Amino acid sequence: MPISYTKLKAMLDVDEPDYMSLVEKAAGAMQHLRKLAASPDVSLASKAVSLAGMMGDTDGITIVGDASKSRAMLVRVAAAHAATMLPDCPQAARVVSKLLDDRDVGVLKLATRAASRLSDRRLSMKAKTASKRMTVAVRAMTVDKSLRDRSMAMTKKGGAKKARGSATKAKAIRTGFAAGSGDMPTGAMTEPPKNQKTRDMPTGKMN
Repeated sequence: MPISYTKLKAMLDVDEPDYMSLVEKAAGAMQHLRKLAASPDVSLASKAVSLAGMMGDTDGITIVGDASKSRAMLVRVAAAHAATMLPDCPQAARVVSKLLDDRDVGVLKLATRAASRLSDRRLSMKAKTASKRMTVAVRAMTVDKSLRDRSMAMTKKGGAKKARGSATKAKAIRTGFAAGSGDMPTGAMTEPPKNQKTRDMPTGKMN
């Protein structure tokens, strides 16, 4: 008896699916697998695409091909990984060719690996071009990351320098009060010179 959609979904929707067991059980339920591969749940869809690649039959290749057109990058990565397990046939070559047009570096890396397993000469040439494009993209990402890191470092350094400047200025102000003006006056009279009478503080009244 073919596995039900609910059971297949339950077996796939776990952290580590038992793919070897699922290959046999899903053989008669490709319509369920196709539906799961199109799920809006990216994690579940990716696992379904991986299983389709392991099955390697015509229906499985079709599922991987549909996944190669997904808007979700993780699903396309799963399709590229699944493509590395597809049999050497024209249908698989067409799927890999589509994946080699992808802009994502992770997809391209797996797609070039898949192309190396197939005997299509035109696909091999396209894979070389894609590999060069991938190298350029990786270099650009590295340069961009280096510039961002440098910018962040300069921003942090500037902030620290500004903070030190403010602290130095505050310290200078405090030091100026202590060294320049001395203690604040208290209003107490000092002792009068010898042989002079002590005078009262002026009251401010007119004589």
